[in-house]
Amino acid sequence: MENTEKIVADELSNCVDNSSLIKNSEEYLNLEKKFKKTKRNNIVLFILLAIFIIIFITIIVSIILIVNNVRPIMNKMLNRNYNLASISQFSDKNNIDIEKFTTKLAFIDDVINIMYYYDKDNEKIEDAMFTGYMSALGDKYAEYYPRQNFEEFTEKTTEGVYYGIGCVVTQNRETKDCIVETVYEDSPAEKAGFLKDDVFVSVNGENVRGLSLDELISKIRGEEGAKREVEVYRKSTDNTVLLTVYCGKVDIKQVTSEILENNIGYLDVNEFTGKAAKQFKDEIDKLLNKNINGMIIDLRDNPGGELQTVCEMIDYILRDNDGKWTLNQDDNVFDEGKTLLVYIKEKEEITDAAYATDKHSVDIPIVILTNLNTASAAELFTECLRDYGKAEVVGIRTYGKGVVQNIIPYEDGSAIKFTVSEYFPPSGYSINQKGITPDYSLDYMGVEIEYDENNNIIVNDDGETIIINNEGQVVSEKIATISTASFVISDNEEHIENKKIYDDNNSFTNEDWYIDLDVKYEDKQLLQAIVLLTK
Repeated sequence: MENTEKIVADELSNCVDNSSLIKNSEEYLNLEKKFKKTKRNNIVLFILLAIFIIIFITIIVSIILIVNNVRPIMNKMLNRNYNLASISQFSDKNNIDIEKFTTKLAFIDDVINIMYYYDKDNEKIEDAMFTGYMSALGDKYAEYYPRQNFEEFTEKTTEGVYYGIGCVVTQNRETKDCIVETVYEDSPAEKAGFLKDDVFVSVNGENVRGLSLDELISKIRGEEGAKREVEVYRKSTDNTVLLTVYCGKVDIKQVTSEILENNIGYLDVNEFTGKAAKQFKDEIDKLLNKNINGMIIDLRDNPGGELQTVCEMIDYILRDNDGKWTLNQDDNVFDEGKTLLVYIKEKEEITDAAYATDKHSVDIPIVILTNLNTASAAELFTECLRDYGKAEVVGIRTYGKGVVQNIIPYEDGSAIKFTVSEYFPPSGYSINQKGITPDYSLDYMGVEIEYDENNNIIVNDDGETIIINNEGQVVSEKIATISTASFVISDNEEHIENKKIYDDNNSFTNEDWYIDLDVKYEDKQLLQAIVLLTK
């Protein structure tokens, strides 16, 4: 009985154990199924994630490639770091917010690069910005020189030699036409047939009417041997002429001389630049060696030049140690007893002065010819000689430029020019914006000229009265003539009374020598000068 119970117990125990085993097997199978399902799901998720990552990377790379084809600017527009270390720190006062300016400029540049339809010339844009800056100063003499223009300017002013066609070109203020003012002797322009007053129409088939002077010159200038087909309008024939000219070396003769009637020497000074001082001295010496009775110095259409050059030329004429303008001066800045040529003011302070020191002088009568285009250094030359009683002046009131400009070059070959001071002749008369009134005021044809209260020119010709300002523009017509006898230009110098030579007191006007000259010379200003040195 006892054994039977034990067997039954063992069986029951085995049954319990087998039941647990069966139950655990089912759970395992269920877990295994869940694991396999989860594993499959994870693989699917991994594959989907990998696909997503690949797609995302592909999109990013594509965007980068597309942007790089235009310009990598997206991040720049949001975050730019500018290097301002190169900006000059010479001035303690900088009124322009450079960082703000460059940020705005960078934004505009980026937008243009992305959206602008046409191509752009970065160099031309940069030059235009610098040109605009100098123009916005309000200084009529301020200028920006791009590299090529500054190279040409330097060649012409310092060496007196450059490569081009060899003519002086001016621009009409109203029509903007570029006109030949002077054709240099033995130049490519002279050989090609250019004449004074020719108007430029086209260069190599490209219309140049309305271009600025600098733009025209850049199209004409070239390497030695460069061919230019230039079409000009010639007023004398009322036709256009096509001229073929080859650029070449032009040796600018700034001073020329000749002997006129009655053994009078004539000097034509084009500019006070380059080799002008040496040429001036050489030509004067040649004339003096011929024992001339007097000398005419023609400064008509002379735009000026370098202060050092003009002082050297004045010094050659004036005696040293003539203390007329340095004795009894309130300012003790002058060297007492010396021949003062010019002094410089910056703001209200006299900062510099120049004196005659070369121990040379010219002791013959001198007449200087001027017109509206006589400017700057040419005006200083004129007024300085008149201050010392060395010359009389014939012609028209001068331009009125009495300020000094500095030219500051930059490392890339460009340069800027701007006004830094004002200069004064020995008498202290302020030339700037007023000009110099001649002793004998008459135009090229001999018409006598007077001046109004604003120093505008009054021309009376055959009953017609014309008013011309210092820019050469007609500003009014049909106004009453104002006498010049009592007119005062400034506090420190009385207006020069308009002396007359063609009146009843001059009996020589009926003499044969005068009649012959009057017939010979269409240039009545030159005739007036000859008469003054003859009678």
